[in-house]
Amino acid sequence: MPSYLCYFLDDEDRVRAKTDIEAATLSDAIKKAIEALSTGAPRYHSVEIWQGTKLLYRDRGDERI
Repeated sequence: MPSYLCYFLDDEDRVRAKTDIEAATLSDAIKKAIEALSTGAPRYHSVEIWQGTKLLYRDRGDERI
């Protein structure tokens, strides 16, 4: 199962926490990260998902890549 690195950022885009996410697909990793952002980490503003040196997903409200 692939491993993804999830960063939680504050409103100034500084990394404030990180966690590894095990998920079968990137879509599953995104779901887990968004759930963590909305329920377990409400003090963070946005989330990024990385695999190695590649940024795969960014959620900053209405700005997504």
